[in-house]
Amino acid sequence: MDSRSDAQPFGVYVHVPYCARACPYCDFDFAVDARPDGAALIGALGRELERREDVRRGHAPRTVYVGGGTPSVLAAEDLAGLLGWISASWDTRACAEWTVEFNPEHVDEARLDAVCGAGVGRLSLGVQSFDAAGLRQLGRAHSPAQAVRAVEAAHARGLHVSLDLIVGWPGQTLEGLRQELDQVLALSTEHVSIYALTIEPGTPWERLAERGVRRLPRVDDAADAISCCAQVLEGAGLCHYEVASYARPGAEAVHNSGYWQGRDYVGLGPSAASARHCGGGVVRSSNARGADWWNGEGGGVETLDAEAAAREALWLSLRLLEGVQVDALLARVGRDRAWLDERTARARARGNVEVAGGRLRVAPGRWLHHDEIAADVL
Repeated sequence: MDSRSDAQPFGVYVHVPYCARACPYCDFDFAVDARPDGAALIGALGRELERREDVRRGHAPRTVYVGGGTPSVLAAEDLAGLLGWISASWDTRACAEWTVEFNPEHVDEARLDAVCGAGVGRLSLGVQSFDAAGLRQLGRAHSPAQAVRAVEAAHARGLHVSLDLIVGWPGQTLEGLRQELDQVLALSTEHVSIYALTIEPGTPWERLAERGVRRLPRVDDAADAISCCAQVLEGAGLCHYEVASYARPGAEAVHNSGYWQGRDYVGLGPSAASARHCGGGVVRSSNARGADWWNGEGGGVETLDAEAAAREALWLSLRLLEGVQVDALLARVGRDRAWLDERTARARARGNVEVAGGRLRVAPGRWLHHDEIAADVL
């Protein structure tokens, strides 16, 4: 491994591949199991750790994120065991942020004891909606009242909370969405991520839509809903700091921001991804999915040369709405201002990006054009 890369701050992501039920829109790598075998998972993760040379075992990660799937579907003792295994594998004592994903119906005293005892400071709650009709469509197991109680219980234990909401589901009205956002704000939520409902190919929702049983979401409705969220949340004092994310000052997601800032990360578990920046390029690896991972099979590796890595870094930096300091970006990717001007010429001509105060950023009000910007700069 390149010694320069080995010295860089990095994040750890651990994928828990279980859910108690399958959401009809989701194509993530998981198995439906309401009582998963936590010991078997820890054993498989340990075997992966032993055979990999890029995991920086024993080092101190900048961040840790335990996602899925649904990590909170693990029984409290298994969740505690997994978090203990992470602390034994890396030095988590000085971790800037440690997040675990939870579903609201799993927030109980035993699981809260497990995360607090391990030093976890942040829960990412998959609320998805505070509307009962929305929860039914999205296939969620919890009620709006359970979501409220989950946030309150986490706050009572001193945990930071990030809420995920899915908007643009068929039948959602802007009036109803505003009521949901009022609930978010009433809970003193410090971080909110907003995602438009996207139906992936091959998911149950797509098959039901083909049979006429379900409606597909409309792009225009999703855009209106996302714009409504921006207006309400920013109006309440949350900063829209990343395309899909809003936060109170100081509550921005450190781990996720690392992806947009070009930091290294190590991913363990089925389908987890890793990235290592070295020699001007990026080495990306992705683990095998499902049974292949459990059987110890390797995944894929992709190496980006310096030019491809520079373009990717440019694009990723624009996920953050404050943008990136131009000189720092060019120094990091080993390119000059002429290169940057050429790569951004079309996006600037369309009014989608600008340079202001030495920072390159998405132009005000143009963040909804992010896919178009990606096509232009890549």
